Amino acid sequence: MADKVNKKKKSRKGNQFDYAEIYRQLRTNIEFSSFENEMKVINITSTTPNEGKSSVASNLAIICSDKYEKVLLIDCDLRKPVQHKRFKVTNKVGLSNMMKDKELDINLTNDLYFKRLRNDTSASHLYILTSGSKVPNPQELLSSNKFKELIQKFRKEFDYIIIDCPPVSAVSDAVPVSNVCDGTIFVCSAKETNKEDAKDSLNQLKRNGVHVIGCVLTKVEETSKHYYGYYYNKNEE
Repeated sequence: MADKVNKKKKSRKGNQFDYAEIYRQLRTNIEFSSFENEMKVINITSTTPNEGKSSVASNLAIICSDKYEKVLLIDCDLRKPVQHKRFKVTNKVGLSNMMKDKELDINLTNDLYFKRLRNDTSASHLYILTSGSKVPNPQELLSSNKFKELIQKFRKEFDYIIIDCPPVSAVSDAVPVSNVCDGTIFVCSAKETNKEDAKDSLNQLKRNGVHVIGCVLTKVEETSKHYYGYYYNKNEE
């Protein structure tokens, strides 16, 4: 099972079509990666920063909003958040602030927490929950029962949830976040990723019971008429 993940295109018109198609294929592969367990909360991580995980997370969320009524993108990279910059929204209040509230009352009309974006290509809605105010203990926050409870509440409110997670080798935040998700996508860069480091990161995730459902390869150089990367099911060689 393979998907094209394209970072460069030849024409703007072709870019938009190919770009969307790439992520539609990725979305479909995720949906069919398990026939027994529901794939509703998907985590995106990588070995190190700058491998493209945040781009994959944001673009996958946009494509999912074409199909699902309510999609939530959560920036769980509390140390180096970027999703608020990508969508040009404020990060003054977000996930960290929500978790400080005594009552986890999920009100989607409260734009204090949820930045609601309408996809130009559909009538669906994409909600952004940014990382929020900086905290001194991100790992403790993401490992807490309150975070697990929050994700469970989100499951009831949203049709699909994409999480932009910290990289595995930089901090230990990725494991507790991954463990509350239905599946994790591991992003590798054809230019930056060290194979041994990626292997160690994958082993670390699997040792901690994380369900890694596949890998996305980004920043692939042109080899023919097409630029491409791949998404593989973890059971494929």
